[in-house]
Amino acid sequence: MRFIMLAMPALGGLALIATAAIGQPSLSPQVAEGQRLYAENCAMCHGEDGRRGAGFQTPIWGEQTQITKFSTALGLFEYNQMMMPFDDPDRLNDEQKWAITAYMLANHGAIPRDGTLDQRSAASVPIR
Repeated sequence: MRFIMLAMPALGGLALIATAAIGQPSLSPQVAEGQRLYAENCAMCHGEDGRRGAGFQTPIWGEQTQITKFSTALGLFEYNQMMMPFDDPDRLNDEQKWAITAYMLANHGAIPRDGTLDQRSAASVPIR
C-alpha cells in the first residue's frame, strides 16, 4: 500500500493517507494476474502503458484507441486467443488470455479494476 505524507501546519504535524483506501479499488486476482502476464508477454511490443512499445506504437487502450474495434470483451478475447502473442499464440492458455484481456479492459475502463471476466460475461461487456 502506498502512503502520501501531507504537511498540515495548522495541526503542527503530518498526516498519512492510504491511497488504496481513497483511490482506485485494488485489482481483482484475475486483473492482477493479467497485469503480470501482460508485463511478461505483451509489454515488449505494446509498452508497459499500452502505448509506446517497440513493435506497436499505436495505443491499445484508452481514448481514441483501436480496442474499440472489437465492440465487446468477447471480441477482444477472441482476437487475443487467435493472434497473441504475435510470435506464438499458443504460448498462453485461455485462462491466461482471459486475465490479460481483463487487465486491458480494466485499463480501458470497460470493467472495474476489481472485476473479473469470463466466457459468459464477455459478450455483454461493451468496449467504447
